Amino acid sequence: MKRAAWLLMLAGAAWGCKKSKPEPTPEKGATAVPEHREEGAHEDIPKLVKLTPEVIREADVRTEPARRRVLAAAAELSGQIVANPEALAMIGARVSGRIVRVLVRESDTVRSGQVLAIVSSPELAKLRGTYSAAVANALSARSNATRLHELFEERLGAEQEAVAAEAQATAAEAERDALARTLRGLGAASKGAGDPSTVALLTPIAGSVVQLDATLGQIVEPSHTVATVADLSRVWFEAQVFEKDLARIAQGAPAEVRLNGYPDRIFNARVARLSGRVDPQARTVTARLVLLDPDENLRLGLYGTARVSVRSENANEQLAVPLSALTDVGDAKALFVRQPDGDFELHEVRLGKSVGGFAPVLSGLREGEEVVVSGVHTLKSAVLKSTMQEEE
Repeated sequence: MKRAAWLLMLAGAAWGCKKSKPEPTPEKGATAVPEHREEGAHEDIPKLVKLTPEVIREADVRTEPARRRVLAAAAELSGQIVANPEALAMIGARVSGRIVRVLVRESDTVRSGQVLAIVSSPELAKLRGTYSAAVANALSARSNATRLHELFEERLGAEQEAVAAEAQATAAEAERDALARTLRGLGAASKGAGDPSTVALLTPIAGSVVQLDATLGQIVEPSHTVATVADLSRVWFEAQVFEKDLARIAQGAPAEVRLNGYPDRIFNARVARLSGRVDPQARTVTARLVLLDPDENLRLGLYGTARVSVRSENANEQLAVPLSALTDVGDAKALFVRQPDGDFELHEVRLGKSVGGFAPVLSGLREGEEVVVSGVHTLKSAVLKSTMQEEE
């Protein structure tokens, strides 16, 4: 009896050893392969990723060998995002009136020529009435001048009458044309759409409504700015350069901008302009960096830091990779290295300060290894999905 109980205990222990977690379902075309680990290391994320040729092609996964590069020195400049004057429009009524419709809200995206608000102006209604009368008067004067000229040609009328009628017609047409130009200058058509007192306020550029000061019934004057529209896809990063650093920074120099609102993103920029005067109090020069953001995530007033490539005579070669190769894994920076068998291996790396679109690699990578520089998101997604499946 004791022997039978002992055998049952052994069988239960063997069953417990064989029982394991089910294998995670791999992502279609992308599989993260856990490395062989000792017991107790299950919390580590997978280090290897397999991709099918189709996924590699569709995700545009590209590699290039890690190599040493001469990285320029960098100067750090603090500043903020400001509107590019060439991509900014301030829209207001050019005639006194009252706002009768507001068709946009602040932060709305608008297209060029879109109506933002409609203003009703008694002054405009009176001007349109005067223009209509001038049109009728010019038409009548021209008709009379033509009739008298024909009579003179047939020797049935006096030449003096024909000349006087021509002068009157020319004067009437000049008055009509002057009123038309005045209406165009006020941003109004010669005839209102239904109500002759109304004028539509249009934006001359596409962008975002970054400021709106318009409410229904509000009285506006020509000096009042109803809305400000800015193209946020091309803004300026405005920073201050100390006098001692001015000789090191050149117009057109590349830069990297990190903003407090987007700490994990790096925006590429270049020095577009350096102010022509030094601030007498701070002893600084204003530098304006052109910053492109097609996604239009930027907001005016965001603070941050720009690392501008500067002239240096002591630049050394360093093992460096493009910023596009880097990704965040937990609290560490990492990249993917393609192995000879075609798998991709995740490497945690220690980096120096990046400059000019490249980051020096202090550890975690050897020169010549094939680093993934495009399609990193696809590889990271496979790793994260596999990790979540293991946790389940």
